[in-house]
Amino acid sequence: MPNLKRWAKRLSLAAGVLLVLFVFGVLPYLLASLATTRRFSYRDQENAGLTPASFGLTYEDVVFTASDGVPLSGWWVPASEPRGTVVLVHGLNRTRIEMVKKVPFLHRLGWNALLFDLRHHGASGGEVSGLGYLERRDVLAGKALAGTRGSGRVVFWGISLGGAAATLAAAEDPQVAGLVCDSTYRSLGDTVRHHLRLFRGFTWWTRAVPVWPLGDEVLFWIGRRAGFDTKAADVRAAAARLAGRPVLFVCNSADRRMPPEIASELRAAAGPRARLLVVPGRSHGGAYREGTTAYESAVAGLLAEVVEPPQVAAGP
Repeated sequence: MPNLKRWAKRLSLAAGVLLVLFVFGVLPYLLASLATTRRFSYRDQENAGLTPASFGLTYEDVVFTASDGVPLSGWWVPASEPRGTVVLVHGLNRTRIEMVKKVPFLHRLGWNALLFDLRHHGASGGEVSGLGYLERRDVLAGKALAGTRGSGRVVFWGISLGGAAATLAAAEDPQVAGLVCDSTYRSLGDTVRHHLRLFRGFTWWTRAVPVWPLGDEVLFWIGRRAGFDTKAADVRAAAARLAGRPVLFVCNSADRRMPPEIASELRAAAGPRARLLVVPGRSHGGAYREGTTAYESAVAGLLAEVVEPPQVAAGP
């Protein structure tokens, strides 16, 4: 019996050591690898098979390159007498077709549209996803392409990861005339920890997964796998650098992944010309579908403000 007890203690200790190594060593590496190197596209049945031609619009296949050499593939949809161009940026594990139903609305308002696949998504190149930070280069490359197709202002419109990339890109380029940011995060660190908390609520055994220090370890490996400083993926700080440009932040009222208080904080950071639209609903990134009329009205107002900025009253 003493030998059995001794072996039982040894096995229990070994199992504990292996569990600690898995939770604090293997698991964060696996999670970071899934986030950055797995190439996966959500089966977007809502938009499957759609192109601008599905709405009677002429379009052109385009290929362009981000500043770090990543090839990007997209669709250019010209307006007849364009007021400018809207660069549409999809979310994580999606493709350009997530944004295609917005194009007829923009076309009616007289705006060119550029839809494209972010790096490591769809038909574009790239070996890793930067969860919004590296993708800001893709968005800026889209702006550069728009500049070669004609004059006019450029506005970014992004959802989720695409919203983060669009905001980070707009903060870097003061020539971006406006921004629509739908259902994005405060910072990469904040959203990693928030999603770990959501993961803890899945079932009884996931409650044992600690947010700290696991979150910090996941961020470390994301930075190593994708090759960037994760602290730089700070959307709230980027919003504060938008220099009073017209901005619309959008969210769903009961989105657990990106709660509405995030959009409210981003609006406050972006200054007096920023607006907030909260659409009733529980989905993540579904605000356009669930509140089309209010959404289009808000975007139309922003685009009108981009074309004709409000007059500042003269002083006495």
